[in-house]
Amino acid sequence: MERHAANLLQVYSVMIRQKLLSTFLLSLVILPGPAVAQDTIRINGSNTLGDRIVPVLVEGWMKKFGYGQVTIARPKTGLKIVSAKRDTDSVEIEILGKGSRPGFQDLVNGDTEIAMMSRPLSAKEIDDGWQLGNLNSPDQEHVIALQAITPIVHPGNQIAGLDLSQLTKIISGEITDWKQLGGKPGKIRLHMARQGTGLAEMQATILNSSAAAPNSQRHRDSNEIRMAIAADPNAIGIAEFSTSAGAFKALPIRVANRLVPADQLHIKTEEYPLTRRLYFYTGQIVTALGRGFVTYAESEEAQRLLASHGYLSLAPMLTPVTQEKNLPAEYKQWVDGASRMSLSFRFGNAFSIFDSRGAQDLARLKDFMQRPENRNRKVILIGHADKQSSIYMANSVSNEYADLVATSLMEIGISPMRVRGVGYSLPLTFTNNAVYRNRRVDVWLR
Repeated sequence: MERHAANLLQVYSVMIRQKLLSTFLLSLVILPGPAVAQDTIRINGSNTLGDRIVPVLVEGWMKKFGYGQVTIARPKTGLKIVSAKRDTDSVEIEILGKGSRPGFQDLVNGDTEIAMMSRPLSAKEIDDGWQLGNLNSPDQEHVIALQAITPIVHPGNQIAGLDLSQLTKIISGEITDWKQLGGKPGKIRLHMARQGTGLAEMQATILNSSAAAPNSQRHRDSNEIRMAIAADPNAIGIAEFSTSAGAFKALPIRVANRLVPADQLHIKTEEYPLTRRLYFYTGQIVTALGRGFVTYAESEEAQRLLASHGYLSLAPMLTPVTQEKNLPAEYKQWVDGASRMSLSFRFGNAFSIFDSRGAQDLARLKDFMQRPENRNRKVILIGHADKQSSIYMANSVSNEYADLVATSLMEIGISPMRVRGVGYSLPLTFTNNAVYRNRRVDVWLR
């Protein structure tokens, strides 16, 4: 682990050369002279993406490029065909929701150009798709949006928060009374999603469990769950995160001995643990039409479109320092008077300095800093490390992570005013197989 940052530095120059080479090879694919126009894109996979998010992105993409007469056909369950015309040209997008695993298999078999995934690829899937290229590289793995679920309770409930173990025991029926959690005595009434719904799939995936207490009440969607919670002081429900106010309280989750709020900042930075990424995966060779759609889906315009429809977008936002609690004294001093950005850089593998979202966020940060209102702002970077052999080594590694991000920012014209590491003082997990979550760099603006 102690060599992780050093290894990233060693691959940095190699990665830059690989990036330039792949850009050149891509230009050979999409730039040559006349060819038969590609007017159909097939997008298969996750029902969550296919049912709601991708149709919004497709319509936005079509309108951006001047297509009109947009129609949506539903010839069979799970399939949407979005068609549009522009002068003599027409385009057709087939969106087939069939599940993440079958969608990826379609990509391997050549039956779809883009696979929709509500989770990252497994190691086995990456091996199975070896012929498609480096599937977990930023060129082929694209984070499109975020989703989160939150435990919600009646506003009168005095519970400050839960840890994941307590939440799991409530769902399984091992904890049945609020007094077991230090609250006012009363039977816990659990509200979950009805089986077969998208929310039930999200609950099972994010919580890594499909079990629920036999007496839990089942609902069609998050709105029904919120209404039930508002009417019952002893109720708890698991609902999709919403920015809308209501007669419910979203509980913080205790992570590594500190409470992480269920708010946009901590969900967008992925510190809130009940958060997941939604992905597109492609092969190395993508049509110009398919590449254009994926690029649009990652863009600021598309992300703001998703936000306008109530989804958790990746568009950057600033949050005042007052919303960050329980920071180490040193950290507080370094960011005094600054606002935190809703992104944290995480690191990739031998194919990339950053993971797929980090590579996208680098471009988003550049665009954000070029806005007139931000041109005089200064960037502060705070690095974090996973557990090391000593405090000194953890501080050293966290400083190296911050330095890596600073180097990348300087290459795009951004010179950070402060670059510091805080070691292992704010871990996000103690789980050995998820220590990559601890290796991150926070971004602040003053």
